[in-house]
Amino acid sequence: MATHFAAETLVSYPALGANAMTYVIAEPCKGTKDTACVEVCPVDCIHPTKNEPEFEKADLLYINPDECIDCGACVPECPVTAIYDEQELPEKWTEYTKINADWYTANR
Repeated sequence: MATHFAAETLVSYPALGANAMTYVIAEPCKGTKDTACVEVCPVDCIHPTKNEPEFEKADLLYINPDECIDCGACVPECPVTAIYDEQELPEKWTEYTKINADWYTANR
């Protein structure tokens, strides 16, 4: 089981290996939800897509931490610089690690 520390939040991803990390979509995506990142993701781990019913209700897009292969293809595609390697996530947005994981718990 992989365990990730985000500020004071502990997030565990049971399906990931011990040295696993993932990418996280943070605050700049709020209200933007540009889907360029969705188009380039080779494993389709970014949701909701424009075709999913959750898209209109979601505040931002989310990366599934159990499916992300850490390729980083999404990072340069984001026009608002909202996607970060979990270890490089700015401290002011550390809660987004848990927000991404929680969205998948609630919606999948």
